[in-house]
Amino acid sequence: MADAIADDEPEEEEKGSSPIMAVVFILIAALLAGGVGFGVGKTLFAPMIASADAPVAEMAETQAADAADAAHGADDGHGADDDGQGMGAESSLRGLDFAKLDIVELDPITTNIGVPSDVWVRMELSLAMEIDEEAEEAGVDPVMIEAIHADFLAYMRTTRLQSLALPSGFQHMVTDLESRAALRSDGMVKRVFVKALLLE
Repeated sequence: MADAIADDEPEEEEKGSSPIMAVVFILIAALLAGGVGFGVGKTLFAPMIASADAPVAEMAETQAADAADAAHGADDGHGADDDGQGMGAESSLRGLDFAKLDIVELDPITTNIGVPSDVWVRMELSLAMEIDEEAEEAGVDPVMIEAIHADFLAYMRTTRLQSLALPSGFQHMVTDLESRAALRSDGMVKRVFVKALLLE
């Protein structure tokens, strides 16, 4: 009987130490998981966050420089053009120099949209293009202009009326058109101006 009691005592000691070992194991696993998660976050997501913040910082610097130039021009009395419009060669639209941009009119686009397909759209657009001296002498490539026009038409064929009805839907559409035009023109198209948009 004494042997049985002696045999039971180690089992009780083992049972008592088992929950402590489980808690220690869980704490170590939690610390390891946290460290791995932190490392993965720093290596994968930190570059994405930094690259997303870079355009915002550049835009803030550009706006500060534009404000300083405007204040400097106003102090010197050179804030106005010779034509009296009040815009110098440094005037910009989203950081673009007006003097370097040429406007190219596109033929009107008339098509039905994607959903609902019985709604028709008519758009009149123009492109603000930055053309270098060599391209200016040769003229704007008509094949590129037609490719941009066809791409815009294909985009409008996939548009949903619900997306255009949203408050920011129009701006999203213009942004999509600008990115498509820039892609087709190898960056020559800087802005897309919507002169008319009619849905019926």
